[in-house]
Amino acid sequence: MMMSPKIRVFTFLTLWSVATTAFVVVPFQRGIRDTLTQSRQDSDVSQSTPSVDEEYDNRPGLNRRQMFSDVLLRTASICSCVVCSPHSAYGLAQITAPPAKDLKQYDLPRNQLVDAAFAQGMSTGMVDYEREAFPIKKGLFKKLFASLDSREENVVVEVGMGSFPNALYYKPMNGLDIIGVDPNDRMEGYAKDSAARAGLVPKDNLRIVHGVSEALPLADASCDAVVCTLTLCSVVDPAKSVAEIRRVLKPGGKFLFWEHVLSQTDPALAQQQVQLTPQQVKRADGCHLDRRTGDVLRAGGFKNLDMEYIELKNFGFLNPTVCGIATA
Repeated sequence: MMMSPKIRVFTFLTLWSVATTAFVVVPFQRGIRDTLTQSRQDSDVSQSTPSVDEEYDNRPGLNRRQMFSDVLLRTASICSCVVCSPHSAYGLAQITAPPAKDLKQYDLPRNQLVDAAFAQGMSTGMVDYEREAFPIKKGLFKKLFASLDSREENVVVEVGMGSFPNALYYKPMNGLDIIGVDPNDRMEGYAKDSAARAGLVPKDNLRIVHGVSEALPLADASCDAVVCTLTLCSVVDPAKSVAEIRRVLKPGGKFLFWEHVLSQTDPALAQQQVQLTPQQVKRADGCHLDRRTGDVLRAGGFKNLDMEYIELKNFGFLNPTVCGIATA
């Protein structure tokens, strides 16, 4: 008997830590690390975004994916050829070191074994959720990219990139400088895999760096757009995170957000969200079920905030959602 999507996603979000006993972890050195960058080539981007069923059903084996990722990382460390070496000319935004006091306060020590289990779980455990969110998210990304200046190469930062489930929405674009920021270094291999499946490299530049939302490793007014989906639920300080996002955006830059929140329509569900949040925080990498992220965004100082409260149908505590685009 197959589990319903609601049961499946809730089971993952609350019990994923059990899976940590099944992994052997190869340690990564912590710090800011750029991904492999390839020379730009002309690419046919006339094809439409693939169907969500095609994107989320045709997934390679996890062990093989991680093996290929590790091979690429090791190859980059010994190869200095044109293809494997980073091309700094294509990195439009400079990666900077955040203030040490902010890193000490927000970039907290992490358990690599737990991070590895969570990264693998997120790469597969949210497939049904992403499938239901697809129509609305596709519209948001279309609106975001339509607002960017097509005559320029644009810098787009994904805060909390994770396994990069948003990669398929980038496919119609060309010439982007995409920077993924995430505190879980074990997400990188899955994010690269998602980017490869969507065909983002070499037509776009992709860099993935270690970082936290409260201390983004980017200069003031250096980004054309910021994307943040299912991330503000788990950060240490949501208000500080939103302030950082606004700091790195250029004047008029766009902030696309998608966050699950405390229910605004069902008091009983909201009460359950509040009661279960302490357990959720421990078991799901800091995820809070009871945050009022909409209020944080309203107080974020944006020039314009186009925000909508919606409710998905099949994902229980994750149904209540705020999404939209803010303008710096």
